[in-house]
Amino acid sequence: MVSQNTVYYGPTEDVVNPTKEFIKMIIYEKAASYWKEGSGDSCIEVEGCEERLIFFYDDPYGFFIMRHPDYLVMCDETMEIETVTHKVAGEPMQVPTCSYVQRDVACQIIISFLESGKIPEFVKWVDLYDIDFEFEF
Repeated sequence: MVSQNTVYYGPTEDVVNPTKEFIKMIIYEKAASYWKEGSGDSCIEVEGCEERLIFFYDDPYGFFIMRHPDYLVMCDETMEIETVTHKVAGEPMQVPTCSYVQRDVACQIIISFLESGKIPEFVKWVDLYDIDFEFEF
């Protein structure tokens, strides 16, 4: 069950108390253009959890999900790494292709966070800047 003290902030400043159905809708039904509007990212906050999940979608790579404030992401070490630039709050953010996940995995991660109020441990999280990719500060 999703806590009533969970908030979704969408790229266009939408503030919603999300349900599982809402998360499925934004993950599976929103076009890539949705993730380029406004701030360019989304955030899920759960009351009582010090971390939040920040995420966005880039076609054809999938969803990038980051634990904030520690900049922890997933990393598929079997992939050849390229750098993708996505605008967040109007500023370019470089992220490695190995940190993107497909819709099903993104949905599992976000819904698990909503239901448990804890960061899911069924994926391996690594520091974004420990991944060997080209980025600028």
